[in-house]
Amino acid sequence: MRKSLIFASTLALSLGAAGAQTAPATSAPAQVTLSDVPAGHWAKDAVDRIVQCGLIQGFPDGTFRGNENLTRYQAALIFYRALQAGALANCGFNAGDMTAIANGMQEVSTELAAIATRVTDLERLSAEQQARIDALEARINGLGTGTATGSADVAALQARIDALEAAIRNIPAGPAGPAGPAGPQGPAGPQGPAGPAGPAGTSASGTVTTTPVTPPATVVIGEPTPTEVTVSRGLYAGIAFGAKSAGVGSECLSLGSGANRTRVNYCLTGTAMVGSSNVLGPVGARAAVEYTPAFNAISADVNATYEINTGGGLTPYVGAGLGLTSGLVRNSSTVNATDLYANVLLGADYRVTDSIAVFVEGNGRYYFSNKGAGTGLPANATNGGFNGGVKAGLKFYF
Repeated sequence: MRKSLIFASTLALSLGAAGAQTAPATSAPAQVTLSDVPAGHWAKDAVDRIVQCGLIQGFPDGTFRGNENLTRYQAALIFYRALQAGALANCGFNAGDMTAIANGMQEVSTELAAIATRVTDLERLSAEQQARIDALEARINGLGTGTATGSADVAALQARIDALEAAIRNIPAGPAGPAGPAGPQGPAGPQGPAGPAGPAGTSASGTVTTTPVTPPATVVIGEPTPTEVTVSRGLYAGIAFGAKSAGVGSECLSLGSGANRTRVNYCLTGTAMVGSSNVLGPVGARAAVEYTPAFNAISADVNATYEINTGGGLTPYVGAGLGLTSGLVRNSSTVNATDLYANVLLGADYRVTDSIAVFVEGNGRYYFSNKGAGTGLPANATNGGFNGGVKAGLKFYF
């Protein structure tokens, strides 16, 4: 810093002195182009001006090297060029400008001299401080290595540290404090992976049967507890009441008593049945017994059934089979006759609960003969014929 101030002071005073000289003007220096001061650089104009004045001519390779330090030799060369008679004439300064520069430098010369004195004092204090630091570092380096006193001090300090560490290790543990309040419950963990699918079962009255799900041995937090799936029942017993058509010669008496009872073309029936809805998948079987009080007729048949799974509580079904009817012959109150028939069914179950269902069913029978009045066929149907009926009732599954 001191070198920079002295250089500035000397250069300013030199400019003033050079301006005061009255020597004949010399020719302008050769034009110099500096390759490392590009156009647009913030110091471009200042560098061009001092090159124009002949104070700076650059290095032999044509560079200015503005980021390097100024050596004493380079400063001496600049001073020499500035003191040359008429060297500043190429800078474009007139006599008035040179006079103003010299007067300004003369005014600040006292302040520059005071600053130089302060810089000298600071350099002296810095040198003294550095000497004290060097002496302190020498003393520190000598502890424990250079003198017996330093070694004793280090050993004593190490012994005190060891004793303090031993005392800390021997401090007995204090009594445990009271337990703090329980913290809040943490968030539920992530849901575990899904388990393997169980084997598929058979369909029973619209409900797909599956094997019971066994809960895993390890319960994962956040995983819902599996519930056991109830297996649908297939075996059932049922009762029903209905009516079947009655032709001419096989009419039944209407409800009532005495002379008010008339002949009607239908007869009331009661039915009991047992069966299974899933003997082989959706194919089932049932046996039914039907009683017609008007002709003391009993009909028994065996049918194969097929349920149509709709995925809900309503389950339609169809069926077919063979049966036999035994009842009074026409115009007789004591003689019975037997008739063989083929039977077809069309009905629907509706599960009210897992073990109870209501059902409605229609049936058609084709009788191969026409012996008994319980067939419901007309008296002139000597070669057999078709008859039908409907019934409704309950089925109890178990």
